[in-house]
This record gives sequence, C-alpha cells and structure tokens, in this order.
Amino acid sequence: MKRFAFVFITLLAALILTGCPGVVAEPEPDPVPDPVTYSLRDTGPAGGLIFYIDEADAFSWDYLEAAPADQSSAQAWIEGGSTQTTENGNTSTGIGTGSANTDAIIAQTDHTVSAAQICRDYDGGGMTDWFLPSKDELNLMYTNLRQQSVGDFTGDFYWSSSEFNDTSARRQYFFDGNQNFTSKFGVFLVRAARAF
Repeated sequence: MKRFAFVFITLLAALILTGCPGVVAEPEPDPVPDPVTYSLRDTGPAGGLIFYIDEADAFSWDYLEAAPADQSSAQAWIEGGSTQTTENGNTSTGIGTGSANTDAIIAQTDHTVSAAQICRDYDGGGMTDWFLPSKDELNLMYTNLRQQSVGDFTGDFYWSSSEFNDTSARRQYFFDGNQNFTSKFGVFLVRAARAF
C-alpha cells in the first residue's frame, strides 16, 4: 500500500510539473478594446466634427457629428409640386429628431429635391446616414463649433429640418445665432449631421 501511494504521488507530481501532457489549454480570449471616446470639436469617424455628446444617455447613439464642410450654398428647403406651400407636419425641433425630419421631408408628396435630400445623399467618410439637423441640433452646431471658430461655417443662414408652417421652415443665422423662419423657397446654406 505504501508503494502504491508512493507511485501515485510520483505520477501526480510528474503531471503537475509537465503540465498534463495531452491536455490542450484553452487560448486566452482577445481582450475587448476600450470604446473610442470623443470630446467636443474632435474629428469624428466620418471626418466631421463632434458638436454634441449624449452624456445623459438619452438616445441610442452617443455623439452628433457635423460634416466638415457645407453641402450646398444655395438650396431651397424643399422643391417639387406644391411642396413649398403644403404642410408636412411631421418634423420636430428637438435634439435627436433631425434624421426622422429628413426622412419626412424626402417622403413628402411631389418632393423632387430639398436641403434634406442633399444631406441624405452626402457620403462623407464613407457614411450614408447623414441628415439635415433639426432646429436644436443646428443651434448646437452654432454654439459648439461656429462660436468656437471651428468647422469653416460662414456667417450666413443655414437651413434646419424643422418646419414652421405650410409655407415656412426654420433657419439659423450663423453670424449672431438668431433663429427664425422664412419661406421654403428661400435658398440658404446646408450642413449635414450624423449620429453615432
């Protein structure tokens, strides 16, 4: 019995010291990379500029990025048929509504071209999820980019995707930040945004 115990202990020690031959260790899993974080005015993944951070975790996305340059210098809010005198009624003003507003403008009956369509067609950075910012999103561009002398904005009017009534839509003057509304057939600057 002592001899059996001695052999058992010797085999056990050999197995421990040799790492149990024949047993393949599982490979260590690749470490999960830390998520990329951005600060205001950083360059985003599509080459634009970060102008809003969802610190309250209110949305399914974390950041809003503005395109690095204007998409148009002279575009009507909407064109085609009677779109300039027909209420869309499906747009909002708040943060997080620009993409849905853009879809609603493009879907309006008789739509042919619009500031929203120019943004949706933009593919900067290889991305295809650009939209015309809402009134409040556009104001964040003004506050967090233009007022910080970032983004090559001109001191002129930019369209938002927020309708005011059947014949007017909201715009913002990037000279002094004033927000107002004007006729949908007016031609103004367009700057796209995207959420990620």
